[in-house]
Amino acid sequence: MWVHFAVNNPRATPVPKRLSIETAWLDQVDTYLQHHGQTVATARVGDLQPYSQRPLASRYFVVPQVFAPGVSEVFIRIETPDPMVVPIYLLSPEASQVRQTQQELSYGIVYGFLLALMAYNAILYFSLRSSRYLRYSLYLAMFLAMNAAYTGHGFAWLWPDSVNWQQWSNPLLMLSFGISGLLFAIRFLELRVYFPRARLAVLVFCAASGGLLGMAILLGSQTAALLVAFSFALLFSVLMLALGILSVRAGQKPARYFLLAALAAMVGAVLTALSTWGFIPHNSWTFRAVEIGMLIDATLLALALACQMRAGQEQRLRAERLAQQDPLTGLNNRRAFYDKTSSLWAHAVRHGHPASVMLLDIDAFKQVNDVHGHAFGDEVLKVVAEALRQIVRQDDVLARWGGEEFIVFLPETGTREATVLAERLRVAISGLRIPHKTDVITVTASFGVAQKAGQHATLDALIASSDTCLYQSKQQGRNRVTASLAEYASAA
Repeated sequence: MWVHFAVNNPRATPVPKRLSIETAWLDQVDTYLQHHGQTVATARVGDLQPYSQRPLASRYFVVPQVFAPGVSEVFIRIETPDPMVVPIYLLSPEASQVRQTQQELSYGIVYGFLLALMAYNAILYFSLRSSRYLRYSLYLAMFLAMNAAYTGHGFAWLWPDSVNWQQWSNPLLMLSFGISGLLFAIRFLELRVYFPRARLAVLVFCAASGGLLGMAILLGSQTAALLVAFSFALLFSVLMLALGILSVRAGQKPARYFLLAALAAMVGAVLTALSTWGFIPHNSWTFRAVEIGMLIDATLLALALACQMRAGQEQRLRAERLAQQDPLTGLNNRRAFYDKTSSLWAHAVRHGHPASVMLLDIDAFKQVNDVHGHAFGDEVLKVVAEALRQIVRQDDVLARWGGEEFIVFLPETGTREATVLAERLRVAISGLRIPHKTDVITVTASFGVAQKAGQHATLDALIASSDTCLYQSKQQGRNRVTASLAEYASAA
């Protein structure tokens, strides 16, 4: 393609300008400056030459020109297999430098934000060992690499002497970016579980596209490679959107973020593609729409990952809570009792502080079940558990020990205080009125209390002493408290 325009310098002295062609992927650009029909300057730039041979260090093709007084003519010949939209700027050296600085600052913000997200999710991967964070980091890394390739930053910063790679970097990195995005979608949306056929179709699509691009590279056809890459990019956007819709309809809450992210990325990619192909006006906003879309996409996906992490943490906490909670009464179970008392027992033993254990058993509970049914028996257990919860002190450890038996560990508590508390509990339980059909049922409980002493080498030994006292309460007529010392026994 040839471009021709005239430049009028009304001054009496020559004026220096910079001719900036702001498309970074053009293979060969030849510029000719003519004045009064004579060619006074020529230059050749493009991707087919190493970066070091450019007249000025810029990711774009910038050629210094000096315009003599009067009318000069500029001819530009451009050759490339890529999309050929050629924004041309003729600026003073100062204005050109300001424009370049502003562009690099804006790219610094974009790259900094995406690099920070990438590093954060890489750290999460190494901490949590969840592949979704690794795939997300790879997805961001591939976008950064693809963006660096088509904006010219890669040639300027990363591979300035690799002319051959520069020719193939755009289609290869476009494909790599799309495949990394689809692999992330497979893991994030759990397609293996919810949509195994869709997962297989996505993998086949990725493999087929990779095969076609590989054939184009082997044949040395850059045009074919670009057609494959752009076709893949279009289908990639559609696929991401479709997977998001499927997952939202399947009821996956984080998929809502994914769908919005895919939509933002798709709109940005479409606007950039249309401006690159010349279907809509080419300017900074339309050309960089893909970056804006990607920033929104990355932010929403980060929120989606955070949503998944929070849901996973809540699920783990719920599972841990259920593992340590009696499902009927909501009290600690035996496992939780030992977990919560181990440090309290060790502290009491180490420092010689008092500690006591109280065991209680609902009297004649088998008869309650036999006469009124197991459903009412469960109701009795829940009512008694609530009564215990209301009276037991905050620092005490209350648990359902099994069946109709409950246990309380009382740190920093001797026999006298423990017995007084047990008596309060006994009175409270005997005063309960539990409605059943047209009747009201009452229950009682027997208690055994034991304080840590020299013969109690372990907590289980102290519990055994308390159990012995409980047995004595049962033998002596029930509904009573028996402590490890006889003088603390009390009858109803």
